[in-house]
Amino acid sequence: SGTVKIGGEETQIRSPSDAIAANIGFAPENRKAEGLILVRSVIENASMAVYSKLAKWGILRNREMISAVAPFVRQLEIKTPSMTLEVGKLSGGNQQKVVLARWLAANPKLLILDEPTRAVDVGAKAEIYRLMDELAQQGMAIMMISSEMPELLAMSDRIIVMHDRVISDPIEKKDATEEAIVNIALGTAVA
Repeated sequence: SGTVKIGGEETQIRSPSDAIAANIGFAPENRKAEGLILVRSVIENASMAVYSKLAKWGILRNREMISAVAPFVRQLEIKTPSMTLEVGKLSGGNQQKVVLARWLAANPKLLILDEPTRAVDVGAKAEIYRLMDELAQQGMAIMMISSEMPELLAMSDRIIVMHDRVISDPIEKKDATEEAIVNIALGTAVA
């Protein structure tokens, strides 16, 4: 239980469309099962978060979808022979970039990334880190959920650990160490 506040205002999130309307983006841990429709095209998957803005009388046209997301496909250097290729035929790293392109097109205030680099190669991982840093520098709030300690320590300004359903006080980057995080996660931190 709890509350969600965006820009200091409490927001009710009951559905994905509520989250999109509140300017929240979410890239799930399991992109294949929860983040993508593998039999649909790159362009369809990348433009899902902006369908309502692109549809005219309930009709989506490839031209509008391509113009909305092509800049992000290029920015993320998604390797695809065609934007109409089924997204399931791309590599894992490129699939993850399609999910990220979707949220770049929507321009959320808060982007939640659940295990953003799981099952991607080293090159794609570095590109995702670079993108996260750029977005944060531009003022986007990014909440990263990660089980990789080096990733947490390298990418986070603040780290919050949950133990027994209790959320810790934020650990600032300057105080973040593997030992401090593990002690909180195991419930052995000294108060």
